[in-house]
Amino acid sequence: MIIGSRIHFFRQTASTMDECRSLARTGSIEGTVVSANFQGAGRGRFQRLWLSPSGENIQVSILLRPTITQLPYLNMAAALAASNTAREITGHHSEIKWPNDVQLAGKKLCGILIESEISGVEVDFAIIGIGLNVNLEPGRHEEIKNSASSLKQFCGRTVSRSQTFRILLKHLDYYYERIKAGESLTSEWASKLNMLGCNIQISFPGTNKPTINCKADSLNEDGSLSVRIDDGSMFTATAGEVTLRS
Repeated sequence: MIIGSRIHFFRQTASTMDECRSLARTGSIEGTVVSANFQGAGRGRFQRLWLSPSGENIQVSILLRPTITQLPYLNMAAALAASNTAREITGHHSEIKWPNDVQLAGKKLCGILIESEISGVEVDFAIIGIGLNVNLEPGRHEEIKNSASSLKQFCGRTVSRSQTFRILLKHLDYYYERIKAGESLTSEWASKLNMLGCNIQISFPGTNKPTINCKADSLNEDGSLSVRIDDGSMFTATAGEVTLRS
C-alpha cells in the first residue's frame, strides 16, 4: 500500500494542501496523507473557499510523486475513488461532473483539487486534495443548500468519518497502483461522466476568456474534453466550469 503509509492529522489547520506541500518540499515519502478536522482556509478550484464545518466532513491531501505521463490520471483516480466510496457507503451510484466534481442525485458530494510542482519534464511532486461531504447538512447553509449533498443525506444516519476515510484511501491506493503499473483510467472515468453528448456551457472563472456554448463531444486520453461549439468549430477544453444547457 502506497497511500496512507504515513498520516498526519491536525485538529485545525489553515489548509491541508499547504501542510502537505511543506512536507513534500522537505522530502516526505510518497503516499503521505494530511488530514484535518477543520481547515480555516480550505480551497477548491479557481481559489474558491470550501465550506466545511468542523468535525463533519473529510478534508484530506495526499502527496504523490508520479511521472509526467502519469500526472493526468491523478484527477481520474481521485474522482473514481470518491465515487466508489460513496457507492460502498450509501449503495447509491454517483456521477462525475467534468472535470472532477462527484455528485449524488445531481448535487455536489466531493470536490477535488490537484496541485503539482514540475521541474522541466520531471514532476517534483503532486498533491491530491479531496473534500468529501460526510455528515454535512446542506439545508443549514444558505449558500449551498440547493447545490450540495452528503453521505448522511443518503444513508439517513450519521456516517463514521474514520470508516469513510479508510475506505477512501483504500480505493485511491487501488487506482494509484494501476496508474503506477501503466494502466489508463480514462474509459472507466468517462463512463461516470454525466454530460457527454449534452449541450453545455464552459466558463473560465478568474480569467478573461469568454464563455463557450457548445456540445460535449468526446473525451481524450488525458481527460481533456473535445466540444463542438455552436458555430460548428471544435475546441479542446483542459479546464473550466461546466454547466448543462436546457
